[in-house]
Amino acid sequence: MLRSHRLRLRLTQEALAERAGISSRSVAELERGRGRSPRPRSLEQLATALDLDGQEREEFVAVGHALFWASRTGRPDRNLPEKGIPAANLTWRQLPADFPDFVGRDEELGLLAAILHPDNHNPRLAVLSGPPGVGKTALAVHAGHRFSSWFPDGHLYAALRGATADSADPAEVLAQWLRALGVQGSALPAGIDARAALFRDRLAMRQVLLVVDDAGGYRQVEQLLPATGISVVVTSRLPLTGLPGVTSIDLRPLPGPTAVKLLCQVAGEDRVRAEPAAAAELVSACGGLPLAVRIAGARLAARPHWTVEAFNERLADERRRLDELRHGDLAVRPGLHLAYQGLTPAAARAFALLGELGVPSFPEWSVAALLGVDPAAGAAVLEELLDARLLEALGSDRAGQSRYRFHDITRIYARERREAEIDQAEWTAALARAATGWLAMARQAQDGLDCLRLYLDDRDHTATITDQRASAVAADQPVEWFEAEREALAVLVSACAEAGLAATARCLAGCSADFYELRGYYDDWQRAVSVAQVACRRANDRSGEATMLRGLGSCLIELDDSDAALSALYPARALAEEIGDLAGAALAGREIGFMLSITGRVQEAEAELRAAAEGLEQANLPLARALALTSLGFLLRERGETAGALDAIYSALRIARLCDGRSTEAYALRILASTLQVCDRPQEAERVAREAATLFEQIGDLIGAAQSLRALGEALAHEPHRLDEAEEALTAAAALFRDQGYRWGLALTELSLGEIEVRHGDPRAAERLRQSLRYWTDEQVPALQARTLVALAAACEQLGDPSARELLMQAYELYHALKAPAAAELAVRLGILEGTTSPT
Repeated sequence: MLRSHRLRLRLTQEALAERAGISSRSVAELERGRGRSPRPRSLEQLATALDLDGQEREEFVAVGHALFWASRTGRPDRNLPEKGIPAANLTWRQLPADFPDFVGRDEELGLLAAILHPDNHNPRLAVLSGPPGVGKTALAVHAGHRFSSWFPDGHLYAALRGATADSADPAEVLAQWLRALGVQGSALPAGIDARAALFRDRLAMRQVLLVVDDAGGYRQVEQLLPATGISVVVTSRLPLTGLPGVTSIDLRPLPGPTAVKLLCQVAGEDRVRAEPAAAAELVSACGGLPLAVRIAGARLAARPHWTVEAFNERLADERRRLDELRHGDLAVRPGLHLAYQGLTPAAARAFALLGELGVPSFPEWSVAALLGVDPAAGAAVLEELLDARLLEALGSDRAGQSRYRFHDITRIYARERREAEIDQAEWTAALARAATGWLAMARQAQDGLDCLRLYLDDRDHTATITDQRASAVAADQPVEWFEAEREALAVLVSACAEAGLAATARCLAGCSADFYELRGYYDDWQRAVSVAQVACRRANDRSGEATMLRGLGSCLIELDDSDAALSALYPARALAEEIGDLAGAALAGREIGFMLSITGRVQEAEAELRAAAEGLEQANLPLARALALTSLGFLLRERGETAGALDAIYSALRIARLCDGRSTEAYALRILASTLQVCDRPQEAERVAREAATLFEQIGDLIGAAQSLRALGEALAHEPHRLDEAEEALTAAAALFRDQGYRWGLALTELSLGEIEVRHGDPRAAERLRQSLRYWTDEQVPALQARTLVALAAACEQLGDPSARELLMQAYELYHALKAPAAAELAVRLGILEGTTSPT
């Protein structure tokens, strides 16, 4: 007790002796339990010097008196009451000193208070569980000190060292506690059952807190539990839910602000608060683990010349981070190493391989795939890693799969184990097994998607399903499966590319691209095919390189980067033709034709699309041919050849319906709706647009649904009395485009809304249309640039702006260059001869 109170005040023995007016030698001997017991007068002096009052002072003085009288009677057990000292006043204070820099855990402390309070008539047993370094012991000790007034008979403490080879024997722990309770010599029973019974008897009617630290499992704890009515806190990596009446409290890493507060307590508040961004980055690198944050703070405190940012630079290299998180006898690595040493060989191998795999989270089946064992063996290994608290269970993902992950610090240690114990060849083989497992699942999911096929996967590269239950999940819930595995797939493409598994990298990227296109994940799409394309080139896989280049070009079209798209698509087609891949060449040609059509190179575009449609028919890719015909219809419509446009689109629709290609059908319907508007058939356009929107919603293509709502809005806008309905549809489309980050669709919708505002005479139309014009000018889309100029000219006319005629002249020049029918209409409005820019 003396040592605990002295350390709480951060006093040396000499400083306390000076404050109390006694010798420092006396203080040292009292703390070591040697020499004479304290005299009553010295007790009062020490209590005053320690700033004790109330119940704390009474308990301190009572224990001192008990020791004093015990020494006078020569009793070997100084804790026994003598000379009329009531047994109720005798206390045992075995808790380690409290942590003066303890922060947070308010919710957990509130729950502990409810469990441990003497008025609680339910079992007063709490288990604090969690991974190494999460602060289980600190919370247990802090709670013991915080609620000490509830336990006038004191605290008993035992460290069981459950994760070590020399874990404590419960029988010996009971012996130590019984000695503390006054049982000596031959009175101490020999067997654990007898000791447990005597322990329960000695604690009957007492108000004591037991703190059992670092329990390895049930057997270490069961015999230590006293009779009902005693409050007990156990710390363990396991939740020990099988103990009767237990309340398990699983500790998580500290949230960012609380971790920063702990850093302030250890390293100094002014210093840490001066670099708020660096402090947040540092505790993030520590993963919020209190032990790691405390070590980081201690290292900063020991080196006043370091800035927080400078220490972050030292932590940035993951291969050195655990070395940096060490200060004196404090370190993160030993706790992890102890847990690792307790694993079976299979679990230790899985731990190391999973750490190197580096995916943010993973499903159960992947453990078996990585190890090359059956699902049952993989599940057993997973359970062992969970019990060791080296993995964390995340619950079910979107597809209903159980999902798991490493804490960042634990993952770094797992990578160390892989580098130390598993050679590169074995690692590459394990990666190949895991990646092809994901590929097999991804193909199951891809086959269930309703989307526009990009034909980027190479099914000749085999991937075998090994877990039928997991395979059924991917097949039954394809979108949800891809959403759940999205981050893992991105990591695997890069890992395979780095390991020289180019074929697997390209198939993973190609298989995922259909999903990326469906959901508008263009950054994921671009990154995956780019990484795989480089890997294929390095491996001299020319077919893979051509396919990934084509996939990159298709993605860049969606990202509105026409020049970059064509720079990828032309080489992709040339390489495909060179190696005799006629289907790949035709697919690239289709994308080239579409890109040329929206950038105004209509003659080249028409030739490309017609050639692509023919090539895709020869390659027996009917749905791809339907897409080429739909793009051809769009082009012909822009040129004013509406009859030819309708023929091409209706042909595409027939193919799509014959092949049950719902996404291709929906795409054709959307283009048909816009074409029917041009043909002044608004009722038909409205019906077709609604049909397209419904179909896109059913297949989960939100961008397609938004495009169809835009077409619906434009169809409704043709009828003056339905402008409000049109605006409602367009506003809904804009919201979807904005949520998906699809700038092209958003700019086109803003154009349509601006045109409606012009019809309403709304003065806000001009600014909306100017923003749309900037986009089409930057993206070099002349047809839409001209359309926007015409609408903006009308808005300017309403505002009396003289620039309206100049805007119309710019629109005319663009339409004239495109050879669009709108050029003749503008020529009449402007009073110029068609083919010139001069007035008639």
